[in-house]
Formats: sequence, structure tokens, C-alpha cells
Amino acid sequence: MNTPNPEVSIIIVSYRCRDLLLECLESLELQRAEVSFDVVVVDNASGDDTLSAAAAAYPWIDADASAENLGFARANNRALERATGRAILFLNPDTVLPTGSLRACLDELWAGPEVGVLTPKLVDREGRLDRRSKRGFPTIWSSFCYFTGLDQRFTGRRSTRYTMGWLGEDEIGDVESVSGAFMLMPTRVLDEIGGFDTDFFMYAEDIDLCLRAIAAGYKVRYWPKVTVVHVGAGSNVDGMRPAAADEAYFRTMAPFIRKHRPGIRGRVTAAAVGVAAEGMYAASRLRRDRGGSG
Repeated sequence: MNTPNPEVSIIIVSYRCRDLLLECLESLELQRAEVSFDVVVVDNASGDDTLSAAAAAYPWIDADASAENLGFARANNRALERATGRAILFLNPDTVLPTGSLRACLDELWAGPEVGVLTPKLVDREGRLDRRSKRGFPTIWSSFCYFTGLDQRFTGRRSTRYTMGWLGEDEIGDVESVSGAFMLMPTRVLDEIGGFDTDFFMYAEDIDLCLRAIAAGYKVRYWPKVTVVHVGAGSNVDGMRPAAADEAYFRTMAPFIRKHRPGIRGRVTAAAVGVAAEGMYAASRLRRDRGGSG
């Protein structure tokens, strides 16, 4: 049973990640002595026992089975309608929260009324930084540098803007966006700016929400005093994204740029990005058709 009027409502969208979701919920169980929370899990038509296994092991979750894959944005917004907490935590199912981490993040959130979004330091199981924990606006050049690894060689701000490379991984700072894997927000901020933009199936909706929070006058804070494990790619099979996610991965950035960079320059940039993305998407589909080889 969910707690009435909790301090925070935790929203998790799952898709074919049974074991990871169970591990995530186990880590949340360890937070219950310190934080009043409820958990809404929306399963995006996994077609397996992901949700039933979670509900059986942790009967205190609010389990919502979607009949279709709604994508990340729509599924989170669907869960948001059921949330009653003073704060909202959008959390990926492939995360593991150390004991005390949720309490610490909430205390930091309440200490700064100017903060609209807060995220901790996200790392993989080996402790390596998930560089999407702190991000800037994804310009063409900085995105190219990120995806090719050139931002490890070219250390100027123009080249490292995508991951705000000038901000140390253990340095607190206000950034332009964070990863949707862990986004802690006061409910009042979401009431003001709205939830995720459902025009984005996934992959750009977290950046968009952060930019809208900033436009409304709030700070997006990277707070590495807490470290949370983010396994990443929890729904991938044999190292490949599901087909719908793969399409969104390549086709999201052009409409994102059109939305946030209006005018002729933005349209030209979006068109160029769209053409490049279609080529990469075609190559990805070819690789998928060949069974992941090549």
C-alpha cells in the first residue's frame, strides 16, 4: 500500500528489465526508514513478468500495466497523475540507491527553493561517471565530440559543452540538463511547467524538461555529494536497443532543435541533423537485420 501524503512520489517506467527493477526496488526498500514515499511503476507492455514479479515482491508499489509501449515521456506523465508527494523523483529501473541517499537528496532539494531539478552523481557498477549526469545544450559540434570521444582530447568549452566537461565530476554546479535516470523535482515546479513533452518518445524529453525549468527561473543542480549506480541500457537485448527506442534515438534530436532553436538557423541546423540521423538510423537497422554483426 502506498503511503498517504508522502514526502516524495517515485515514478519508475519499466520495460523488460525484471531483475534490474527488483534490484532498484530493493534499494528503495532500504530508504523507507528515513523517507516517506510512494512508488508508481508503469510497465510499458513488457510482455513478460516484469510487473507481476515486482508487485509480488514489493506489494507497496502502485503497479500500472500499460497495454502499449507509451514511451518514456507519456508513461511518466501517466504515473504523474497518480503521484501525491511533495516532491517527484523520476527514476530509471536500472538504478541502485545507497542507503541514506534519498534522504540526503531531499534535504538538499528543500534547502534550495531556487532548485527545480536535482540529480546526484551517477556511476556505472565499476564506479565510472555516467557523463550524462551533467549536460549542456547539445550543439552539433559538442554532440559530435561526445559520440566520437573527441571531447576527451579537445577540452575547450565548445567541444565539451554536451557533458559540461569543465565541471568536475565531484564539483557541485548548476547545469543545463541532467539525465532522466534520476530527476528529483518539487511538485510545485512540475505544476508550473508541466510534465514531459510527449512529442518526444524518449531520449530528449529529460533535456527539454530541464530547459523549461530553467526558462521558468529555476536551477538545474548537479549534486555529487551522493552517488547512485546507474547500470544503463537496462532494456537492451544482446547489446542492442529495442526497435522503437532505436528509432527515437536517431530521430529525436532534429525536432528537439526545432523546438529550442527557433528561426532560420535552427531550421537549417535541424534539417542537417535530420539528414545525418536518417543515415545513421539506416545503418543501425541494417546492423539489426544482420543480427548485430558488422
